[in-house]
Amino acid sequence: MSTELRIFKADAGLKWFKAGWQIFKTQPVTFIVMHLLIGIVGILSLVLPLLQVVAALATPFLTAGFYQAVLTKQQGGKIMLADILKPFSAKGNRLGLLRLALYQMGAGILMALLANGLFADAVAIMSQEGLDPNVALEQTLNSISGASVVLFLVAMALYLMAFAYAVPLIYFSKEKRILTALKNSLLVFYHNLFALSVFGIICMLFMALSMFLSFLPLLILMPICYISFFVSYQAIFMPIVPPSDDSNIKPLSSETSGRFDA
Repeated sequence: MSTELRIFKADAGLKWFKAGWQIFKTQPVTFIVMHLLIGIVGILSLVLPLLQVVAALATPFLTAGFYQAVLTKQQGGKIMLADILKPFSAKGNRLGLLRLALYQMGAGILMALLANGLFADAVAIMSQEGLDPNVALEQTLNSISGASVVLFLVAMALYLMAFAYAVPLIYFSKEKRILTALKNSLLVFYHNLFALSVFGIICMLFMALSMFLSFLPLLILMPICYISFFVSYQAIFMPIVPPSDDSNIKPLSSETSGRFDA
């Protein structure tokens, strides 16, 4: 059975971002630290190549944990940093996230091979020792064809769109088939191109403005973008929100929870 998704107008992108802000401000420090943890894992994989596989396997779990924290806030609960680790012990979801991580690793390797094939001459020029930087730059630009750049950008866009919604589809919608999750993620961008474009432009504008403040606002902006993106998943795929473990928790109102109901 195919997964049902909803189609929104362009202004939904702004509403998703506003909803993300509503959730973020209920417990901002925790969300900031959670996002920093995800970022640190990614940075460590760049500094210590031996950790690349570990980081690649852990990232989908940490992302799912961040999204689960968003759900907890929408249900009126409180979150703590350790909540981001819950997917590692969640029964029934771990195998799917692990398989997704392996698929993403494989796709990343294919992207690296494609880049190496398209820009091999440029890499060879830049790796030459003793070459004047200005000459190296000129030769590098001359060695790169416009067709290669377009092909790589198209491949990168497909890669990012395919995996964008894969984590919540597998973790929350219980999608067992990885390829189906990737296909549905791509379909989201096909059917909601304008809404997601507006959302993306808003995020990029704020990122550009953060340049003038030494990128410090990114500490706040990036968690909001993550939260808003999960809100867009909720709106598009209409998942059934799992009940809270604490029966005493009362859900927040629609105004303060950030739930997007259209």
